[in-house]
Amino acid sequence: MPSNSRSKGMNITNQQVTEYLNGFYRCLDEDLEILRETGERDNVPIILRETEAVLSLLLSLKRPKRILEIGTAIGYSAVYFAKKCPEAVIYTIDKDETAVRSAKHNIDQAGLSDRIHILLGDGQEQEEKLSDNRIGDFDFVFIDGAKSHYRRFLDSALPLCRKGALIVSDNILMRAATVSEEYDTGRKHKTNRKKMREYVEYICSSRELETSLMSVGDGLAVSIYRGENEERRF
Repeated sequence: MPSNSRSKGMNITNQQVTEYLNGFYRCLDEDLEILRETGERDNVPIILRETEAVLSLLLSLKRPKRILEIGTAIGYSAVYFAKKCPEAVIYTIDKDETAVRSAKHNIDQAGLSDRIHILLGDGQEQEEKLSDNRIGDFDFVFIDGAKSHYRRFLDSALPLCRKGALIVSDNILMRAATVSEEYDTGRKHKTNRKKMREYVEYICSSRELETSLMSVGDGLAVSIYRGENEERRF
């Protein structure tokens, strides 16, 4: 084996490969394309194109009826979920008032305010309010909020889920900082890095979850909630 064969094999997700794969990306419709262009131009943390491609496949296979999202941003992913799953109801949570205002505008513009419910506040607190109001039976959860809080977002989401629900956690690699501190320039994200490592270890070892890790985009964890009870309380 040539001396550089191993390093070439390990470098499968370099920028050139990503650009090649993204060359096959096609936005779902013109409205989403405009919203994506706005998000990318303004450096808003919307889902990456390669991440969207995986979500598209998961949603087509799962066909969820009730979707919970933690991390709304400008509403791109919530609008995408609603368009991709025309029979689904979406609850999306964000604690940033400016982001929520922007998301509400974009959701109203898309004519989807009847199916997308925006909740302003902390992810865990809003999930607990959903439980108090007996809103649940979610069969798809997308976690894309504050990286150091993924564990508590997940813990509060599971009681709201149906058995067999898909839990998708985005950005688990944090631009490789999760893997090694050498990728954390200036060591600015020590807490986030530590918490994300703990989160990944937790979802991979939990008996309630069956998890696969993917190096797609900025890293995806796709988990199936095994659940202990067939019947939910909602």
